[in-house]
Amino acid sequence: MKKNSPLKILLRAEAIPALTAGRPYFSMAELRAWLTRRRIPWTAATLNSYLHAFTNDGTVYDAGRGWYSTLAQPLALGRAHVAPVVELIEKEFPLLSFAVWSTQQINPWMHHLLGKFVTFVYVEREGVGAVWELLKEKGYDAHRNPTKKEAAKTFSVRDNTVVVRAGSLSQAPVDGHYAAPEKILVDLAAELAVLQLMDASEFTALFSSAATSGRLEITGMLRYAHRRELKPRFLRLLNQLTSENYES
Repeated sequence: MKKNSPLKILLRAEAIPALTAGRPYFSMAELRAWLTRRRIPWTAATLNSYLHAFTNDGTVYDAGRGWYSTLAQPLALGRAHVAPVVELIEKEFPLLSFAVWSTQQINPWMHHLLGKFVTFVYVEREGVGAVWELLKEKGYDAHRNPTKKEAAKTFSVRDNTVVVRAGSLSQAPVDGHYAAPEKILVDLAAELAVLQLMDASEFTALFSSAATSGRLEITGMLRYAHRRELKPRFLRLLNQLTSENYES
């Protein structure tokens, strides 16, 4: 295969710039559709080879299997706010599977900055009670799996509010005991209907701001969103970041 074939030149000079004009992400499906509309012949093997070369030379960056981005750096989150909770649970339950995140971590991308924050601990179902009791004992305003009805009566955001949720962490986007940005965004979307931390328009603005500030791993985010029955919502959110309309 020629190092600089006409198709490779076309991809670099025309296709990728067209797909990323004002948009930080594109998918292999979009690229194939772009070429097909212009009746430009391609094969899956050739496109895969060229996109692999482009990610190696920094033309684009990997955003998950079949997804690419112009954003060089992954979305980074501060951990100082949640580290004490992680360390407390690690010390007491060293073998427990859990992941922690806080609304403080997404504050940089909020239009209206949050003044008080909620920390979430997602843990396997059998560990919820023990973690909740530990946090209560250590002085946290801990809530155990609050439902929407319960939250309306007893939940408010204080200085040390923690919500302990049952949830499988299998295939969830995590880094050790810290939730990755992709998990935080999906979990937060799920919490909106329960705790009403923000309205839908605020979440949409937050997603756009976060997703354009640093690179998300789209494939992992969509896989987790599917597991939480939120994939259609996240496909709609992706519409504002790509040149395609995703419906399912």
